[in-house]
Amino acid sequence: MYTDPRGGHNQKTFNKDFFKTWSQEMAYVLGYIYSDGAIEDVRKSSRTCYIAITSVDYDILYKIRKSLSSNHNLYVKKQRVNIFPGNRRYLCKQGYILRIGSKSMFEDLVNLGLTPRKSLTLKFPEVPIELLRYFIRGYFDGDGCVMVSISKGKRMPSITTVFTCGSLEFLEELNYLLTKITTSRHKNIIHGHHAYQLSYRKYDSLKILNFMYKNLDEAPFLDRKYDKYQKYLQTL
Repeated sequence: MYTDPRGGHNQKTFNKDFFKTWSQEMAYVLGYIYSDGAIEDVRKSSRTCYIAITSVDYDILYKIRKSLSSNHNLYVKKQRVNIFPGNRRYLCKQGYILRIGSKSMFEDLVNLGLTPRKSLTLKFPEVPIELLRYFIRGYFDGDGCVMVSISKGKRMPSITTVFTCGSLEFLEELNYLLTKITTSRHKNIIHGHHAYQLSYRKYDSLKILNFMYKNLDEAPFLDRKYDKYQKYLQTL
């Protein structure tokens, strides 16, 4: 356990060696940071580096903070409007942020493949095969979704699993690994607004969800997305 020696408002504890050793929890948190996290090198102004993890779901940040053995505050990110090219406006929901200052943790994450301003250059890291489900679950909880719908004229609902990323290379490697492990075949990659989406439908979607949600007690998961998957299983 590490306590910042500067004291005062810096008197926060956390496991600064968390990303030095692979584990189920480490793989999950790394996957989540790959989707909804960022690393900042601000040593020129404040002599340290930061890891910032965001979510609209307070509960998942609480679980991640617990995994990191952290007592940092979870701050509120107020609802705001983002403006994109063409004067398109998007209303961002209120969210939460966990921000930890640590040069050591920053360097460990860089060694694991993360870079500042990573969204368009993201590459899939080298994850031990036995921990891949946890990394993908973490990424999915940040930048994925599961959709259940009923088509006109059909009784049974359909399920779709989607992963979103600004890097096509990342999604292509993710698809390669999921295809290899789950034998899924029917995928679709489309280019939307500022991002790509990798999606799987029906039985391929279920194969991937079953793979991700195996061994739930060994790493965190976002209840909201898991519950949607469970409700769909009840319809089969």
